[in-house]
Amino acid sequence: MPAFQIRHATTYAFSSPVTLSPHSLYLRPRGDHKLKVQASALALSPAAEVVWRNDLYGNSVAVAYFQGETTQLDITSELTVETFPRSESQRRLLLETGATQYSPTEQRMLWPYIDQPAETSQAAADWIGAGAASVKKGQYERLLECAARIRYEFDYRIRYEPGLQTPIDTLQLHSGTCRDFAELMIAAARSLGCAARFVTGYVFTRNAAPGSSSPHAWAEVYIPAVGWIELDATNGLVDDGDLIPVASAATGAELTPISGAFTGFGATSTLSVGVDVMKLA
Repeated sequence: MPAFQIRHATTYAFSSPVTLSPHSLYLRPRGDHKLKVQASALALSPAAEVVWRNDLYGNSVAVAYFQGETTQLDITSELTVETFPRSESQRRLLLETGATQYSPTEQRMLWPYIDQPAETSQAAADWIGAGAASVKKGQYERLLECAARIRYEFDYRIRYEPGLQTPIDTLQLHSGTCRDFAELMIAAARSLGCAARFVTGYVFTRNAAPGSSSPHAWAEVYIPAVGWIELDATNGLVDDGDLIPVASAATGAELTPISGAFTGFGATSTLSVGVDVMKLA
């Protein structure tokens, strides 16, 4: 099974001394049958009291409480994980899946992952309809088609402004980041009647320069026969062992790898992030 070592280093440099609010860190995966955490370490400077908890989605969250003032914040997470991709027989189950039909219990529990604004559903449905092939396809094939269209019809563009584009914005601009493409994939899946969620984590990229990677995001869709399946529209990966999930939520607005605030008269900040994902032999 694929195994990886991950180093995620984040530095905030402040123009003058600041006081840091508690910071929430989504940096350690919650292990399950698809991912095993073999080792993890978290280093903070300045030092902080770290309290681990699970959020409402069951994600592992480290909340860091700082004391005093500082002019720099360094957060370094190191992980060793092993992933367990689906077998070929499980993939065949996906191809045989027709329309998604959830039981009443599934419908109730999955509602946060199904519900979305009517205008978003309509925009996504119009986009899907405009590119739909004349051949009738099953639900899973239509999802794959949406992911492929996002990858090849939209331009990847690094944005420095905070937050997410709405799926409607991404459809109009025909460009975005991995987080924007994940949100569009979620909107498309929900317009097809599927439950979908936002996932943040890492992806292994061959021949990446040291420190050149970054946190990644993609969508997962719930299919009753097999559970949550990964659809990375940015890279064209489907249920791939090179995707390393850390946390998930109904929307990307609820999930940022590192979040917090600072106070300091007139202080500004600059951010630098470096991620290394190394595949072990």
